[in-house]
Amino acid sequence: MNKDILHENRVHGNITFPMGVYQVIEDESHTLFDYHWHEETEFLYMQEGTAVFWLGTIKHELQAGDALFIPSGTIHAGFVADLSTPCLVYAIVFDLNLLSGRTYDVIQSKYIDPLLEQTLFLPSLLKPHTFWENSLIAELVSIVEFFEKKPVAYELLIKAKLYNLFAGFIANLQEIPQDQPITTNIYKIERLKKVLQFIDESYPLRIQIKDVASVIAMSEGHFCRFFKAMVRKTPMDYINTVRINQAAKLLSHSDKKVIDIAMEVGFENPSYFIKLFKWHKKCTPSDYRKLEKQKNLPAL
Repeated sequence: MNKDILHENRVHGNITFPMGVYQVIEDESHTLFDYHWHEETEFLYMQEGTAVFWLGTIKHELQAGDALFIPSGTIHAGFVADLSTPCLVYAIVFDLNLLSGRTYDVIQSKYIDPLLEQTLFLPSLLKPHTFWENSLIAELVSIVEFFEKKPVAYELLIKAKLYNLFAGFIANLQEIPQDQPITTNIYKIERLKKVLQFIDESYPLRIQIKDVASVIAMSEGHFCRFFKAMVRKTPMDYINTVRINQAAKLLSHSDKKVIDIAMEVGFENPSYFIKLFKWHKKCTPSDYRKLEKQKNLPAL
């Protein structure tokens, strides 16, 4: 499977400092992010609210102050759990090679290589119940602050914090209850990846449910139940979400007409596209474009 096709199409940092920190915002359906995966390693820090995150088929419930470790290549999704409280999540995404050294030393062979090769399994969930867990969560908070404020030598400070994080994990492995392996129900996950790949390749085309179901040799009814159970959206809701997000990118980075963008991302009816876009983004495509241009105006 070509993972690049289903990659979230976001460059995290740059080649000299491959990492980024993002504030995750829920969408209109209270989804933080749909199922996806990437080659980078990720930490999530729950600053406010409560949410449910799925790593493969493993469910984790996070409350304010909790954190989650997501290994490279793990398919994952997140959903708001309590709609009555605001939800604020930070994602720290980085290439684990950032921690590799120029020389092959004991740190590389004993710790970094096993992390890269995923032969050293770390637990996913961090809760502020013990001193060492509080210490690791504090490191994550510091990384977010350093990245946002960018003080002098912030790259060095962040890299030091990442080393502290993994050292703290490894030093306390015997005290940590091990998670159920991510590979549980790997067959379901691999089938879902095939479906998501097909959608990412085909969203500009006319897609029928039977076409998607045939990718994994399921009947339409069985497939719809399978997809909704895994993704928490119907297949068509997910396809339209992909289309709307692609349209938003084109509105932000091109001068194409709205009607042309609608057709390009797979909508045959421009009126339906505008209605759905407004439901997803809380504004019309034209207003969205204006807002994005205003964001990019230089400060006076």
